Amino acid sequence: MLGEEFERYCATAAQFWPRNTLPAGDATILVELMTEDVRVSIRNLTVANAIRRFIPARIVVFTGVDEDWSEILWTYYDKPGLERLALAYGAEDMIDIHDIVDARLGDKPPKDLHVAGRTIPGSVQSAIEPEILANLVRATVARILRVPRLTAEIEASAKYERICRRSQEFSHVYDALMAGLNPVAVVSSHVDYNHWGLAVESALRFDVPAVHVQSTGGLKAYTLFPETRVGEGSFRMHMTRQIAEFFEQHLWANRDVLRRSAELTAWRSKSNLGRPSWWRGGGVVSSVEFRTPQERESIRRHAMARLGFDPSKQVVAVYNHATSDALNTNVEVFEDLGRWFEETAAFAVGEPSVNWLFVDHPSQAKYDLTGFFDQVKARHADARHLVFLPSLELSKNVMWSLVDLGVTVRGSVSNELPVYGIPAIQAGWSEWSGCGFTSVARDVDDYWRLLREAIAGLVVGRPLITAEQIERARLWLWFYRSGGDVASHLVQHWELGQNEELFNALAVAMRQVESDGDAAFVSTQRMWSRKEPFLTRFDFARGSESLAEQLGSVREL
Repeated sequence: MLGEEFERYCATAAQFWPRNTLPAGDATILVELMTEDVRVSIRNLTVANAIRRFIPARIVVFTGVDEDWSEILWTYYDKPGLERLALAYGAEDMIDIHDIVDARLGDKPPKDLHVAGRTIPGSVQSAIEPEILANLVRATVARILRVPRLTAEIEASAKYERICRRSQEFSHVYDALMAGLNPVAVVSSHVDYNHWGLAVESALRFDVPAVHVQSTGGLKAYTLFPETRVGEGSFRMHMTRQIAEFFEQHLWANRDVLRRSAELTAWRSKSNLGRPSWWRGGGVVSSVEFRTPQERESIRRHAMARLGFDPSKQVVAVYNHATSDALNTNVEVFEDLGRWFEETAAFAVGEPSVNWLFVDHPSQAKYDLTGFFDQVKARHADARHLVFLPSLELSKNVMWSLVDLGVTVRGSVSNELPVYGIPAIQAGWSEWSGCGFTSVARDVDDYWRLLREAIAGLVVGRPLITAEQIERARLWLWFYRSGGDVASHLVQHWELGQNEELFNALAVAMRQVESDGDAAFVSTQRMWSRKEPFLTRFDFARGSESLAEQLGSVREL
């Protein structure tokens, strides 16, 4: 399916990697290849091999698909092609984790596992806490069924029971792999749901570093090391805390050095918002073209009239989430994302001192089959100061000129709006929610307090965002799109696509470009040796003067 250029690229990789990694030792790196997009697998395998440059380890790949996920996730999964890729990158063994789970459901007692020349007893039982498993099951069922929340009927269904049993077996198998393979890392493209998330949960309990490789940009990866964990919580909770600490120590402390780069990134993002981004329009509809307050006001007047808003009142925009996406995997102050949206809409009915704009998620249809957004809209059809619209019916020009306050739980819009001076309230944690540029609710009561105080401020014209918060937001935007995005010949930019052009570019890099000092290798070893929470393009620990030199800062001669 992947074509002749892919085969030539694999042949090149099979020659390249043995010469650029240490011989395999007793340790293992477990690498997930359960995403059909080959760019994801290339990133996972590249990070694994970057680790193998300083840790003698073998690669064991876990792959596979199952019927629960096929309708929403896998449409062209090419398992043989991904296995050829894994072999080219030095994998010693490949196991279909879904086939193993299916077999265990039918085998009593479960059979032993035979992986990379080792026999692992099938009797290993997971030590996962029941509530953690239950949360992952609920999140998985909601995502598979594409529903905002689970009802009693769903929880009594055969589908729910099947996913619950499979999830238990996933956890047993992952614990067995941790116990039997001496892993030094687990590399995965996702950290949520049963087939991905339970691998990461096992890694955390076995004190194995978990690497979350991102599907965007060049090479981006977050890593949770056992030595850096403080307190309890999920992978995402730990990363939120560690990102906040890194931000203060390395980004905010170097704001004078980084300011020009951050301003450039903010300018570029007016028409180029890479992932993750709330905006998904594409083309002209996704560009902010106004340049002055006067131009913004002109567009605003047009938008207010178009939506029937009272032009004398400010606008609060509430951004609906992909309602079934990774429920409760980070701190959320409401029971679920749907509850937050419903209760915020009900609250807005009683707050006519401002205009309220409720917009759906640009990928709503991929995450909801219940018509949830339209149901909430119908409940409040009589409230003239509430408008519900599909997000892609509004250009970014209109949205950014219209909104005076953004409200979300963990959506990327809470990073994007403050970059341009628009305040944001969060009813939960995101990667950046500890970086100081949004108002983050501690609990439900605090959320309503934040909303009421913000609305009161809008009514009297009190500024809701400071110059410092705007600068912090721009620093994070710069870090996400530059400082934490490693440019490597061995991982072409995500936007290149998955096609012959990609495979040819990678093969050329492996044949023609010397690997010494490649950023993928340098940044991975630096992250590992310092136990930093992510890959970085720059060495922040060397101080502001060195950082300026690494940036290639424009200076007057």
